[in-house]
Amino acid sequence: MTRTRSFLTLAIAASLAACGDDGTVTPQGGAAFESPFAAVSQVRYPSMRARAFGRTVNNAAVVDSVVGEVSLAKQLDGRARYQFYLVNGLDGTATPVSHRQWTIRTDTLLDANGDLTTPVDTVPKPPAAAPLRDFWRGAFFGQKLRFAVTLSAADSVQQRAAWLVLTIQSDTTRTAFNDSTPRPLFVQFRDQKNTATRNDDVIPPDTLRGRFGDFINPARQTTFAGTGAGSLLLWDVAGTGVTAMRVDVTGLRKPPRGYYYQAHIIDSLSGVAFAWGEGRDADGDLLGNADLGTDSIIPVFRAAQSVNAVIGKPENYSFVDVLLEPKTAAPALRSALSIFSTMNPLRARVPDVVKAKRAALGTLQAIVTRGTQGGPAARNVGVVIQAAGQNFSTLLGNRNTDSTGTATFTGVPPGEIRVLAIPFGGSAVEGRATVVTGQTATLRLVVP
Repeated sequence: MTRTRSFLTLAIAASLAACGDDGTVTPQGGAAFESPFAAVSQVRYPSMRARAFGRTVNNAAVVDSVVGEVSLAKQLDGRARYQFYLVNGLDGTATPVSHRQWTIRTDTLLDANGDLTTPVDTVPKPPAAAPLRDFWRGAFFGQKLRFAVTLSAADSVQQRAAWLVLTIQSDTTRTAFNDSTPRPLFVQFRDQKNTATRNDDVIPPDTLRGRFGDFINPARQTTFAGTGAGSLLLWDVAGTGVTAMRVDVTGLRKPPRGYYYQAHIIDSLSGVAFAWGEGRDADGDLLGNADLGTDSIIPVFRAAQSVNAVIGKPENYSFVDVLLEPKTAAPALRSALSIFSTMNPLRARVPDVVKAKRAALGTLQAIVTRGTQGGPAARNVGVVIQAAGQNFSTLLGNRNTDSTGTATFTGVPPGEIRVLAIPFGGSAVEGRATVVTGQTATLRLVVP
């Protein structure tokens, strides 16, 4: 429940409160609004499914290939990449392996009846004759990587491989599997019995679901699960109307190796998000390397930020998430995010009393004709509108044009909007429109 309280103006307030070097924001006066953080019911972590195929040679189980899919692996920055390793289940030795891969892209479109449909487009990469060594960098959410790892008959790991591990490599020129290498996704595809012989090992016949967490060695893995609770606090700084926001969370589980926690403020209407405030502990020290610490629980996570002209006003946002992000894809603070993580173990909603101050939304009118502008009205053509957040992948609405070829959308957030007109049996036609607060924007599209 949202509750409102007032902070008494401090008797000595020599200057406005602001973000200090330790990330703190001190309330100096004005109304404050507090909203609790709650666990997200179903957090979408990266996942891997795999299945091993093999044969029996001299009473020993021999693995020929491992196939599967990786989902929700975020794009990495710079020279970083993902790399598959096969790990010996007895001594923990690891070998990088090549693979073939296919991108499984799910698009949101309209069918002939104007209903949403999600066709799957499989794009092979690389060609079947050219196995990819180690340079898959990730994909937009909504995509999957389908992979096939083929083992050679001379590969000694083939005889003892029990685990398939997806690692994060920080540099494209080097391949590492050491104590500091992040190993967030792993699946055991061979049931080794910890004996020197192979004829008692089993290759499971079913598809196996991998785990997201830390693969330390074959005998030690941890699966990540979100924990923690806290509050989002918004208040006026010194009663000037300049709003500050602070996240206070306790009990966060240590992130998997190679990941860190970052607070994001997100608008569910437009999909626009900003990373704001660096995570700090109770002493004001940065928590960017909490994954390397010895504590399994982070006692205090705090992130503070004064509102600025770039991020804008909190009433234009829907909630604040504490997200788990890979270090090699660290978002820039005070920069709008086109892709942000879906790993949000905690969420606090911006209080309704704050959101009520949001500027009026706008209206978008798409007029679709056939052949030329001013031609006959294109009736029953599907129109989809998408907001700029996450590279225009945020669906705002879809509907079919009426008898005049018009599709009207209300409650559209201000900003640039992507508009797609999708005629039955024809190619989609795209346009862009800018919606202004409280006004109607009109866009004319021509379909074949």
